[in-house]
Amino acid sequence: MKRTITLILFVQFTLIFAQKPAKIYLEQKKDVVSYYVDNEDIYPISLSFPQQPEVVNMKIPEKFKLIQVIPPQSKKHRIAYFVIDNKKKGWKIDKIPNYYTLIGDATLKTYDSDYIYDLPFQKGKSFKVYQGYNGTFSHQNENSLDFVMPEGTEITAARDGKVIEAVQTNNKGCPTIDCANLANYVSILHSDGSIAQYYHLKQNGVKVNIGDIIKKGDVIALSGNTGWTNGPHLHFVCYLPDFTSPKQKNTIKTLFKIGNGSKTEYIEEKKIYTKEY
Repeated sequence: MKRTITLILFVQFTLIFAQKPAKIYLEQKKDVVSYYVDNEDIYPISLSFPQQPEVVNMKIPEKFKLIQVIPPQSKKHRIAYFVIDNKKKGWKIDKIPNYYTLIGDATLKTYDSDYIYDLPFQKGKSFKVYQGYNGTFSHQNENSLDFVMPEGTEITAARDGKVIEAVQTNNKGCPTIDCANLANYVSILHSDGSIAQYYHLKQNGVKVNIGDIIKKGDVIALSGNTGWTNGPHLHFVCYLPDFTSPKQKNTIKTLFKIGNGSKTEYIEEKKIYTKEY
């Protein structure tokens, strides 16, 4: 009779910008020891390991990848396996310590840089960009945009995608880092693997659910003043997950359709943008 041994082996660890940990476990069948991951979420997750495993009395048939991407809603996704050399001797797998997790595919280095985004508000509205890419207040080395707008303004999706995060229970905002984790927001995964986030939303102002497939122009939320903010505004950022970045994000510039839709440009700080399409 075959014996199958299943053990939860890894200590789960996350950073402030990391997401909930994945379940990693091993199984032994005869002389093969395999590591598996279950990802119950609707989006891919990336795992980062700090170093290669070290083994005693075992072979490593395939090089262990330090960054592994686990497909959405996958069960028993194998990330590594080892073969016992001499079954009469003891074996050991060592140096596979804590791991880090991020939402999305952290191996992506390219994206659809030619994609044209819609302005994230309704037709007929105009808003000023208080802070643009690499802004001096809080956007240093970050490609993010702050649109000044009254609380309760309808926010629309700038691009098609899948809703993967939605937080709307917070009711506090302040101009210090003390409120950094109190922002309401929506995250949308795009077809090229990039992720857009819409921040500082109104309490109970999210109009979509996790898992929803939304189209460009759909109303997704109401703007607010929650989190680290010095006034009501929408913070928009698009990024690729990146373990090497201090914020675990490689933020990217996005082209927007402006005015009547006949012109596109990268949004600039201190300018007012009107949506007429």
